[in-house]
Amino acid sequence: MDEVDRELVTRPAGFNKIGSRGTPLNVITNYFQLIKRPDMHLLQYRVDFTPEVDHPGVRKALVRVHEPTLGKFIFDGTLLYNTIRLTQPLELASRRNSDGSDVKITFKLVGEIQKEDAIYSTVMNLILRRCMAMLNLVLIKRNYYDKEAKTDVPGYPITIWPGYLTTIQHYEQDYLLKLDTISKFLRRDTAHDVMDKIRRRQADLTDYQSRVKGELLGKIVMTGYNNKTYRIDDVDFDKNAQSKFYLRKEDREITYEEYYRTRYQQRIRYPLQALLMCLPSRRDINRGNTEPIYLIAELCGMTGLTKEERLDFKLTKVVANLTGVTPDRRVATLMKFRRRLEGTPQIQQELRSWGLEFAKEPVPCKARILSTFPLMMGPTEIRVTNGDWGRNMQDKKMYASVNLNNWIVLHPRATTDKIRSFVKQIKTVGDPQGVHVSEPRYIALEGDRTTHYIDGLRDQVANGQYNIVLCVLRAHRNDTYNAIKRETLCKDASIISQVITEKNLNLDPGKLKSVATKVMIQMACKLGAEPWKLGKSPLDTKKFMVIGYDTYHDAANKKAVGAFVASINSSCTRYNSSVKIHSANEEISPSFRDHMLTALKAYYTANKQPPQSGLPLPQDIIIYRDGVGAGDIQTVLNVELQGIKDACREASTVFGKDYNPGISFVIVSKRVTTRFFVDKRDRQENPPCGTVVDNTVTLSERFDFFLVSQKVSQGTVSPINCNVIYNSSNLPPDFHQALAYALTHVYFNWAGTLRVPAPIQYAHKLAYLVGENIERVPHEDLAKYPYYL
Repeated sequence: MDEVDRELVTRPAGFNKIGSRGTPLNVITNYFQLIKRPDMHLLQYRVDFTPEVDHPGVRKALVRVHEPTLGKFIFDGTLLYNTIRLTQPLELASRRNSDGSDVKITFKLVGEIQKEDAIYSTVMNLILRRCMAMLNLVLIKRNYYDKEAKTDVPGYPITIWPGYLTTIQHYEQDYLLKLDTISKFLRRDTAHDVMDKIRRRQADLTDYQSRVKGELLGKIVMTGYNNKTYRIDDVDFDKNAQSKFYLRKEDREITYEEYYRTRYQQRIRYPLQALLMCLPSRRDINRGNTEPIYLIAELCGMTGLTKEERLDFKLTKVVANLTGVTPDRRVATLMKFRRRLEGTPQIQQELRSWGLEFAKEPVPCKARILSTFPLMMGPTEIRVTNGDWGRNMQDKKMYASVNLNNWIVLHPRATTDKIRSFVKQIKTVGDPQGVHVSEPRYIALEGDRTTHYIDGLRDQVANGQYNIVLCVLRAHRNDTYNAIKRETLCKDASIISQVITEKNLNLDPGKLKSVATKVMIQMACKLGAEPWKLGKSPLDTKKFMVIGYDTYHDAANKKAVGAFVASINSSCTRYNSSVKIHSANEEISPSFRDHMLTALKAYYTANKQPPQSGLPLPQDIIIYRDGVGAGDIQTVLNVELQGIKDACREASTVFGKDYNPGISFVIVSKRVTTRFFVDKRDRQENPPCGTVVDNTVTLSERFDFFLVSQKVSQGTVSPINCNVIYNSSNLPPDFHQALAYALTHVYFNWAGTLRVPAPIQYAHKLAYLVGENIERVPHEDLAKYPYYL
């Protein structure tokens, strides 16, 4: 149970992580206190089966018949916990119903558990999961879903199953039950349907296999015969349903077709279809299952939304309406489910037998609303309201503007009039913001194929006389977009590029002005403009460098892209970037030393002063790293943090002076299921922007806090969790909380607060561009520009 494993202690001994700044606010949470918990000495046994039994449900059934011998127990399929000491070694026999064969079960004592031991959380979660099963919910991975309450998405082959996330864990003072609503997206097509669609659409079958792998690898499928989910790691075109494999428990070879017919009563319609291959998970390997699993494509339902579906505005709007639960409805749903647990006699009997009891009302806690930060646009100070300042931008000068000179437009000849009119609109909206837009050079292309754009770029921009190129596509095409980005960003004659589609030129005047404003700002920012900066902020106290790091995983090619952006000015509005492609698809980057040294050199170059002024390097370095699992934090400290330290030591040699900055390393988690609500007039609402929580539902072993930085127009707001795993800079909690919130204001692609600090979002955009679109490292000359916006 990874979610309740006791984590590495990163909170300094005796350290008070609770801040004091801000306006006090009372909030309620989606947690319920355990007012009673088991108070018994437990024994832990490893359970082995001979011959091997793979299915956890069958394992549990084989053990269940021995309850008179085992006493009261809880069993997760591998480990059994009970209250009585069993004879050692203990061997029992059961008969498998499916084939009548005898199975030997061996119980080996491996541990004894006291009430205070961390593993007790695991036991309590197992008890709770047993109770969830009594509600006739469907277990998918670690969460339970209500199949009877499923909803079909109108007009789309997608079904949404509502579900519940439950976790018992020790927090600051008490053990708490976290309860939240979740959704599972199930498509009504199978992996075989996807393969067949590609085959029918692909005129040239020579590329069929690579297209299939490109579409399926990394995707999650669910097998309807056992409601289990699997990640597709490969498609084996050399195997099909008539291929044979060795069935260990029966000591014979059997075809996949016969296996699925006899084991799951599934008849296969297309016996020659390629098989899906899934590598064993870490948990499978720990259980001794090291062989890959082969699945029948027609039995594997697709889950999640495709890339095309995620880009479908109508679909995403419908899905948001179905799943975006308002705060009051979410609280009502959680309370209804809590009463459902309490009102089911079988569940109450199970909980009482273990000594478990939950509070009836959710846990309240203390929050604070941090002060908003004013923004500077030109000489004007702008006050931020509800995390938004979009309406204040159009008539205000940028804090630091650039001129849009020496630029070129590549467009299909059929769009000539439209693009010239659009450029006029760019000029109109640029002047009030201090961006002078000169007349570009127009290159009319005879067609809109990818080759037309590439030939045009090579003919016109290779000599380096232009600062930026605007390319107009008739319609969005990934292959053309990717080719343009590769051609402009990765060659020696690199040039910053902006791509728009013709549909953006066909809007009514009001919407056209809005699009022209966004395109103008993006192009200006890519050339170094700073539309706004923070007014008075935590950044005013020292010379800081803030860093963002994110990883993009390419499941199809089994590679990862690590993107590292580092501020090089005092207002943290200009960044230097570097990218590494990890061929081993690792999440933890071995390249932090190289990234950091590159960033320090860029900072030094941007801030060089007379020698007597001291070393122009930051006094404190703060790294915001996109979330990793609790089990990886020690590796982050050993590898990534150590890389930062090594680079700083090497900088002392490079620059000829001792350099030992303070370092803070912050893990920022977006996948957070903690929720906060404010009671207002007998209904629950989202907390306001700037709400911070650093008590009650945070973890006692961490220096962490939750931050709500955005106002959402629908649904329940999701906070982020910031976990300060290293803090040699000795920055206090109030500073870390205020800085994280302040940095959500300085992302130039959005005139509002972000959910995460801007450095992380910049790193995300860069990692996605390289991993998804260009698949190679951009030219280093572009590193000081945010070309990835």
